[in-house]
Amino acid sequence: MSLPSIHRLSLALLLLALTPATALAEWRRAESQHFVVYSDGSERNLREYTAKLERFDALLTARFGGAQAEARRLPVYLVSDARALRVAVPGLPTGIAGYYSSNDLDTFAVLVRGESDDLLLHEYSHHVMARAGDMQYPGWFREGFAEYFATATVTERGAASFGLPDRGRLYALAQNSWLPMNAVLRADGSLGIDSATGRGMYYAQSWALTHWLLSDATRIRSLSAYVTAVNRGQDPVEAWQAIYSMTPEQLTAQLRAHVRGRLGYAKLDMPPIDPVITVTTLSPAADVVLLPMINARSRTPDQIDGPALLATLQAGAARFPDDPLALVGLGRAETRWGDPAAAEAALTRALELQQDNVEGLLLMADIAIERGSDASDPAERTRQFDLAQGYLGRALEADPTDNRVHSARNRFRRYARD
Repeated sequence: MSLPSIHRLSLALLLLALTPATALAEWRRAESQHFVVYSDGSERNLREYTAKLERFDALLTARFGGAQAEARRLPVYLVSDARALRVAVPGLPTGIAGYYSSNDLDTFAVLVRGESDDLLLHEYSHHVMARAGDMQYPGWFREGFAEYFATATVTERGAASFGLPDRGRLYALAQNSWLPMNAVLRADGSLGIDSATGRGMYYAQSWALTHWLLSDATRIRSLSAYVTAVNRGQDPVEAWQAIYSMTPEQLTAQLRAHVRGRLGYAKLDMPPIDPVITVTTLSPAADVVLLPMINARSRTPDQIDGPALLATLQAGAARFPDDPLALVGLGRAETRWGDPAAAEAALTRALELQQDNVEGLLLMADIAIERGSDASDPAERTRQFDLAQGYLGRALEADPTDNRVHSARNRFRRYARD
């Protein structure tokens, strides 16, 4: 899903909940082979969520292969309610309880804790698809794939099933008016649909289309040609008609018949899964700055209410002046919307307190890269790039599983070549 324009007033109101008068919740961090999961709920609940994710990852590895080679762990944030979700990702439409984002600055999933397991697995399926390669899949297949695997079950002993229909989606398909399939094929994601009911039907029809495709080997093979055509710029509806030889109206009839029929699903037996999970308690500052820091890493800082975020993170650092998390949050906000000197001072102090703070090291590398790029003196350019390389090396040593480290190293290589 892609995010629409940010609602600045809504963000400011949500941030009021993070003022010092609010009682602080206790945040924990669970680390496993493929995930780093944050939650302000109970430790037991956190461990259960993390174990479910590891079992689901094992299923996708067994089904598609290659996932075990993925060394970079996915951060997942479990929040208490929709309000907290929108502190991290403002502007989400009503009815959305989870969000996944992947870009060169940050890759993460955030979702409301206590929702069904389907939501958890749906968001992780987006991550699996995002790391699958350079091909850009159409919106309906991204959401349909996530819905297809969202109902998967995996026991501790390794008994798995996937492809089960969601009863709510089936009910919607049977009772509600369908969106025109040409609109489904052309939409880039659910956020492009105007109404909550329409977004629900987009998910349901995307699931139906994906389930129909994956139930036939010939249709699966044709999917690659379709995605290639769309990636080359062909209109999605025209590409569909050319490759599958059916109009959107004929496709609608096919899908209606498919969901009224006997819907199959798959079973798989895997080795028992008992993931190793380590849980640590974060500092009290996490309840003030952790979610705003997600928003502050946005790929489009010009669409964010920067002054509100800056004020929140300044207040957090003032309240916790010797907390590396609060100082790094302040450093990022000052870098983007405030005083660069204040940013560097906050980050320097954070690294004095915690030498292996990955985000602090990456931000200091960004500062050095920018200075090196702006330097007219070749010697100064070299000095700043050497500093940046040193920070990046320390970040990689601190956590080679952090996606942001590898993205930052790739950005540095591009700058160094120019």
